[in-house]
Amino acid sequence: MNVLSRLLQLDLPLFQAPTSGRPQAVPDEPRVIAIAGQVVHYVVRRSARRRTLGLVIDAKGLRALVPLRARQAEIERLIQNNARWVATKLREWQGAASAATRAWTPADPLPLFGHPLPLKVAPGRAGLARFDDLLILTVPRPEAGEAVIRVLREELKSIARMHFSQRLSHYSAAFGVATPDLRLSRAETRWGSCARDREGNHRVSLNWRMVHLDTTLSDYVIAHEIAHVKHMHHGPRFWSAVARLVPDYEVRRDAMRRLAAALPQL
Repeated sequence: MNVLSRLLQLDLPLFQAPTSGRPQAVPDEPRVIAIAGQVVHYVVRRSARRRTLGLVIDAKGLRALVPLRARQAEIERLIQNNARWVATKLREWQGAASAATRAWTPADPLPLFGHPLPLKVAPGRAGLARFDDLLILTVPRPEAGEAVIRVLREELKSIARMHFSQRLSHYSAAFGVATPDLRLSRAETRWGSCARDREGNHRVSLNWRMVHLDTTLSDYVIAHEIAHVKHMHHGPRFWSAVARLVPDYEVRRDAMRRLAAALPQL
């Protein structure tokens, strides 16, 4: 058995509130429904562990999360009863997705901790520095596009590691637990995760792309993962712990859902 298979791990999705337990592997069901005269494509995701019907809207569109034996008529009634909310949220996500359709280039502003800053690329030893409201990236060969992006990515990871380490220590002390080991990730669907090995040691993985977000948002993710050190589940006690660390966590979580699709793809 390898190390990964021995880890008990809980993840924080990029785009939706977490659900408890591991769902049974059931193929998704593509569906279509008419809402206010518009045809909406959506997916039904069934799980033996779910007891209630729920809706999630993110960059992938509308998904209905339902118990294994939920009837299609119930699912459609849920969507129709929430038609206004569904239509509004789909428009919001479509707007965010359209803003992110063009790939980021060094000529574009670069968000750093929530502040979009102009970026200047100059020759020199690899490094990234901020001067007032300007970021200067120095690279040995500024004309080499791929190399510029590679250097920028590594510099941002270094900044993220330093900042996340400090905040991880802060929330660990506030929660009365030992600071977990930190690992940076670039998971496509996760902001963060918390894992525990057989010896009871914890490790927190954090998506380095949160370096683009306001620090209040990455703080929510860090507090979320620290709460998992005592509560390796997503039950009421866990969310109560998150609320103690970050009282307005729901507001921050919603903001992250809105902003995720528009982050630079480096």
